[in-house]
Amino acid sequence: MRPNYLLKLSKLIVFFFLLCMVIFITGCAQQTKNIKDSTYYLTLQQKEIKSEISHLENALKSEDGSLSRPTSLFYLALLYSHFKNPEPDYKRAFKNLEKYISLDPEEAEQKSSVQYLLSLLKKLIKNENLCNELKTLNTTLKQENKTLTEKYEKLIIENQNIKEIIENLKQLDIQLEKKRGGNLK
Repeated sequence: MRPNYLLKLSKLIVFFFLLCMVIFITGCAQQTKNIKDSTYYLTLQQKEIKSEISHLENALKSEDGSLSRPTSLFYLALLYSHFKNPEPDYKRAFKNLEKYISLDPEEAEQKSSVQYLLSLLKKLIKNENLCNELKTLNTTLKQENKTLTEKYEKLIIENQNIKEIIENLKQLDIQLEKKRGGNLK
C-alpha cells in the first residue's frame, strides 16, 4: 500500500508543479504582451498612430504600470514626430523627450538615438517656426499686393479720365483758336 501512496503523491506534486508553471507562464505572457519596444512604434501605420498616442497618454494619466513613465514619454515623442503621423506635433515630441531625459538621465545618455532625435526635433521646431513666420509674411504681402493692385486700377481709371479731360481741353483750345482766327480776318 505504501508504493501506491507514494505514486499518487508524486503524481500530485508533478501536477501541482505543472499547474504552477502554467500559471507562471500565462502571467509572464500577459505582462510581455503589453510591453512594446521602439520598433513596434516605428512600424505603426498612419491609422494606428492617433489611437496609440491616446493609449499612451491615458497610460501616463492613470499610471497603470504597463509601461514606466519615462518609457511612455519616450514612445510618445516617437509617435508625435513619426514620419507617418498625419498631424505631427514636434513641439510636444520635444517636450516629451525632455521630460524623458529629466526622469531617466542615465538611460537617455546611453541612447545616442535620444540625443539624435532631440537635435532633429530642435531643428524641425526652428524650421517650423520659420515656416510659420514666412506664411504670415506671405499673407501680409498678399494683402498689401491686393491693396496696391486696387490703387493701381483706380489710378489707371483716373489717368484715363485726365487724358480725356486733356484731350477735351486741346479740342476746346483748337476751337477757340479757330474762333479767334476767324474774328481777326
